[in-house]
Amino acid sequence: MTTTAGASSTRARRKALTAEIDRAVAGWVEAGLIDGTEWMQQGRRPLLETPLPAGPGVWFDLAAVERVLAFFLMLKQTIGRRHAGQPFRLMDWQVRYLIAPVFGLKRADGLRCIRTVWFEIPRKNGKSTLCSGLGLYLFAADREPGAEVYCVASARDQAAIVFDASREMAAGCKPLARRLGQRGIQRRRLIHPKTHSVFRVLSSDGMRQHGLNVHGGVIDEVHAHENSDVIDAVETGIGARDQPVLVFITTADDGGTGTAYATKREEIEALAGGHAEDSSVYGVVFGADDSAADFDPYSEDTLKAANPGFGVTVLADYLMGRAAQAQRSPAQLNRFLRLHLNVRTKQEIRWLKMDDWDGSARRPRSNIPVPVELDELEGRTCYGGLDLSSTTDMTAFSLWFPPVDPVDDTEPHVWVPFFWLPEDRIKDLERTTKVPLGRWSETPAHAGPALRLTEGGVVDYRAVRALITDELAPRFDIRSVGYDRWNAAETAKELETSGLVMDHVAQGYAGMNEPCKQLERLVLARRVSHGGHPILRWHVDCVGIRQNGDGYVKPVKPDRRVSSKRIDGVASGLNALSQWLGDRAEEEAPEPNIRIITA
Repeated sequence: MTTTAGASSTRARRKALTAEIDRAVAGWVEAGLIDGTEWMQQGRRPLLETPLPAGPGVWFDLAAVERVLAFFLMLKQTIGRRHAGQPFRLMDWQVRYLIAPVFGLKRADGLRCIRTVWFEIPRKNGKSTLCSGLGLYLFAADREPGAEVYCVASARDQAAIVFDASREMAAGCKPLARRLGQRGIQRRRLIHPKTHSVFRVLSSDGMRQHGLNVHGGVIDEVHAHENSDVIDAVETGIGARDQPVLVFITTADDGGTGTAYATKREEIEALAGGHAEDSSVYGVVFGADDSAADFDPYSEDTLKAANPGFGVTVLADYLMGRAAQAQRSPAQLNRFLRLHLNVRTKQEIRWLKMDDWDGSARRPRSNIPVPVELDELEGRTCYGGLDLSSTTDMTAFSLWFPPVDPVDDTEPHVWVPFFWLPEDRIKDLERTTKVPLGRWSETPAHAGPALRLTEGGVVDYRAVRALITDELAPRFDIRSVGYDRWNAAETAKELETSGLVMDHVAQGYAGMNEPCKQLERLVLARRVSHGGHPILRWHVDCVGIRQNGDGYVKPVKPDRRVSSKRIDGVASGLNALSQWLGDRAEEEAPEPNIRIITA
């Protein structure tokens, strides 16, 4: 009974504190201390918010928050043509969901309740600039002797983004610049001579020591941290301070597990869901609810709901343009969801739309694929791609014919695939893959069946080599053959002995990014003539891509032990396409400007 009464009392105090903060924010907007926004006026709320501290004795210090607002108004914004040089007037949502709770909620002893802040929001909503001002306040105006404040990131360049804006703000604020003096404003450090406080950059790639005595920290783009070393150093460095503040700012990650981001996000979700309690931690997540039945990632309303800075820090035209781009390109969708809607994405996504793929093979206003005739390609320049699977599964070889006229942006590229499978495995694989392999072995395609069977229970690589060297190489100008080194070293060596130029193609992000993106562009433009080959179509429908934090993509090869999917044809085509891209890059490279100087 006591527990129930206590919980009820806490809820009542929290409700009262929330109402007090809301009234204060409305009053500051009316007084012109902060800017009102459409997002708040429409009654929108964050996707997730942890409960405000509301234990016995917790109170709201209006004057403490107004001190922070006044400090920000002394600063000048430094980024963007529309905002640079203007007073840093905070927006109502920034104050309601960060400044007011963090700096206004106090314990009975007058110290701040909140020590750790999780602030997750889509890109371009001004989070880094906001935290630049916060870091500067903790360093110069929080009345903390010998304050150590750090801008923290996984890399020094990223950490410098927040710090550089802070340094420019300090230099542009005459009262603060006078206090710091010329020697107090340095490239990677600010020093307050009177309080002996310091504000500097700290990064994973440059960190070599613990022993920090942290009063404030801004940990930027948590999703990019490969490990938690630098975060641990900062978190363990606050123990000697009375009211330190660590602010974690980030956008969503790609759905990984066990990372620094995932660990922190899980903690915030547990607090928000009432599964855990910690009044020193406050978290807020802005973003779109992708679990909603009516979730439409491309609608303006979704963009507005996810981006509280819509129309102010992030322009409507920019976001709508990104949405349109993502709608056209599935490969861009996950990046758009993560960066602009703050949706945690899975690492693997479907790639090419089958309507686009099928449309590439058809004549206008026709549903019948245009067949690829090898006789019409006789003598043309092409590039090969080889994907050798394990000997008990499917193997693929592709020829990629670029346009005869390299400047004609309407002429299609031609993709001719060949497939092999061990005859004794066809029934087992039909049961596993649920596709008509037997029928395809009897379907004509490219001077033979769509699926070529080799005797026995393993693929006879001699048959693969024979087709390439004895039938294809004499008919076409095969400039080079790209291959995956795995399981192909011996075959590649024998093909090289036959006179073919063999080139290993890296299968990671670096090697696959450009071929993947080029293939997508061509398919979207309906410039890949493939004749509707049934096995290649199946592989295209199976293939997914994975995207890293830098936007690089690569195809995801399914685990054959547990998956019915196959992508061998796509893999061989990408290997072939990489060869053409390499040749084109060499042809387009400018001649070096070499001058010989003689004495």
